[in-house]
Amino acid sequence: MATVEIEQHGDCTVLRLNRPEALNSISNAMLAELEAQIAALEGAPCRAVVLTGTGRAFCAGTDLKESHGLPEDRMRRVHALVLRMRHYPKPIIAALNGLALGGGLELALACTFRVARADARLGLPEVKLALLPAYAGTQLLPRLIGESAALEFMLSGEPVDGTRAERIGLVNRVVPADADVLAAALEMAASFTRHSLVPQRAILRAVREGLALPLEEAMALELRLVGEVSASADTREGVSAFIEKRRAQWSDS
Repeated sequence: MATVEIEQHGDCTVLRLNRPEALNSISNAMLAELEAQIAALEGAPCRAVVLTGTGRAFCAGTDLKESHGLPEDRMRRVHALVLRMRHYPKPIIAALNGLALGGGLELALACTFRVARADARLGLPEVKLALLPAYAGTQLLPRLIGESAALEFMLSGEPVDGTRAERIGLVNRVVPADADVLAAALEMAASFTRHSLVPQRAILRAVREGLALPLEEAMALELRLVGEVSASADTREGVSAFIEKRRAQWSDS
């Protein structure tokens, strides 16, 4: 049985972590499958990716019952996956259907957006085991919710529910406890998938790379990207469709 199942929903591909008996904790097999699927979908025709879990958990973190080799090797491997997700050329949405703890929450932090059920439990409890959130959590969380809130979150190790997570900016949207969080994530994805990937890729790059640059250099990056996008077939199609009052047909080129 696959530990990461793949489903197609129109223009969106859903990756479902599938170890419900272990709360979808990250086994060696799951990590390998997730790496392969993320790599394969990067050049696939899908226009957005949703990552979710089977059963009552999104992902409860690393499966500590397995041997994972040298900690430094494991961290480098997961860091490479996180960076790939952070620099992905299309949006990735985490649909948090339940527990998202430790490495599971860090996978969600690597996504572009997060949608959670109100009763989901989100936390980085590593400090309780004399560990630290080393799947890039110490770097991703402060960038998302700010230094002070992130430090409180990590030093206490206490989880929050989806409602609180939305309030502090940890998730983008929250749905009622009895709602279908996957449907909500697909609805969110639909607001992107109707547009060309050409400007979306450029927007993602401008924001992600620009935030690490001085303002002048970031604006120069924006200018270069505008030139690239303006020369694309989809820009010509978009302008023509607007003038002709018809629906644009995107080629993502």
